[in-house]
Amino acid sequence: MIPILNSNQTRAADAYTIKNEPIKSIDLMERASRAFFVKFLDLISPEKEIIVFAGVGNNGGDALAVSRMLLEKGKSVSIYTIGNKEKASDDFQTNFDRLTTLTIIRHLEKQFDFPEMNENHVIIDGIFGSGLTRPVTGLFGKLIQTVNRSGAKVCALDIPSGLFSDSLNLEGEIVRANFTITFQTPKLSYFQPQVAPYVGDWHVVDIGLNKEFIIETNTDCFYTEILDIHYPKRSKFMHKGDAGRVLLVSGSKGKMGSTTLCARAAIRSGVGLLFVHAPVCGLDILQISVPEAMVEVDEHTEVISEVLPGDDINVIAIGPGIGTGELTQKAISDLILKFDQPLVVDADGINIISKNRNLLKALPPESILTPHPGEFKRLVGEWENDFEKLEKLKSFCQEYRLNVVLKGAYSAVCNSEGKIYFNSTGNPGMATGGSGDVLTGIIAALLAQGMKPFIALKSAVYIHGYAADMAAVEKGEVSLIPSDVIEYLPKAFSMLRTAKN
Repeated sequence: MIPILNSNQTRAADAYTIKNEPIKSIDLMERASRAFFVKFLDLISPEKEIIVFAGVGNNGGDALAVSRMLLEKGKSVSIYTIGNKEKASDDFQTNFDRLTTLTIIRHLEKQFDFPEMNENHVIIDGIFGSGLTRPVTGLFGKLIQTVNRSGAKVCALDIPSGLFSDSLNLEGEIVRANFTITFQTPKLSYFQPQVAPYVGDWHVVDIGLNKEFIIETNTDCFYTEILDIHYPKRSKFMHKGDAGRVLLVSGSKGKMGSTTLCARAAIRSGVGLLFVHAPVCGLDILQISVPEAMVEVDEHTEVISEVLPGDDINVIAIGPGIGTGELTQKAISDLILKFDQPLVVDADGINIISKNRNLLKALPPESILTPHPGEFKRLVGEWENDFEKLEKLKSFCQEYRLNVVLKGAYSAVCNSEGKIYFNSTGNPGMATGGSGDVLTGIIAALLAQGMKPFIALKSAVYIHGYAADMAAVEKGEVSLIPSDVIEYLPKAFSMLRTAKN
């Protein structure tokens, strides 16, 4: 996992590395610029002309160092500085002096000085870095406006100028980057939907900051990598009972597809025995579509009205397709009050809890909830921005001792201590009905096979997205459906096992 540091912590990591490696700050800047330079060449079209805008701080110093490397590579580069030169950082000045022996550097003092920019250019944005604390206006703002209107591809150096790294700021002018190359760790803002139009596709490059210092830095947010993920392991002599027993409480008339998807995903994720409690109308559907599952029919024909789990059930998953009628609400409420092991609650199970808020405290500790943003709002209320949403997620998990995945791009997986792990897999093709049902099945299966609740949740979210990414390569994002994701689960588990070994 990659710790996500705020701007102050990143500066502290810089200072610690400079002191303890030891390395001069100008040499650390050179190393960072080299990492950016290598990645930048991988991302741009080789025939494009490059325009570099550099502020007078260290972000601008990085931009000047990158410019020198590009010139030495034989690239066509035009370089412009902006800002009060008398306030320039020492490392900016050093790179400025190194560069003046190779080319002319133009300084922007008025809008008339701005160069022509169009679709034939690639722009490197090195105007402001992650330490920015106020909206961008004035000449800087006019330059950013011109960049955004130019039609050129824009690559932000570490962070798009005008964007805050740790909080939401949509005032003033902000560079709209096509891609961002950031140093060592991603910024918290990169995971927020409101910020996506400014960051574009982002990439992290290692600049050699002290890893022990970063790991020991106190943070509540992390970025998940494949080596953080667990998968079920099997001994030669295990039997189906050893792989866990899941009871899936799911379905109603017209919504048995969600039950089918969830059940198939659980089977493909290794559960030993799967029992499905569904209304009578779902019996034939389930017996045909998921022959591996054992179906326990409700006494009601069309909805779930009562659930009596057996004593040998390890995990209960509740919610897909059940509706929120009065009979079902009572059945789910009674079930939650009776079961004392962590539950997996999705979809209408969450909606029932939001209608019966006394159930929040009745949920067994470490239970797992899987809301999308709309369902989460029903639990915690509205939020003003995506950063407040994360704070509400942390507080909710801590208050009720729950594990929650807030689904979406970079799904935020939060444990009962309020630590958030942003998922690194998945694609827009998953934005279709039924994807969440597949995730619920995977979570329940991993939990039944002995994983701790949060480990099961974090791993299932990653595997779900991993399978979807592989499916999208063949099917495409537009045509991707949840059944495709289930088909790729075996390959996802196989690739995960290979990576871990």
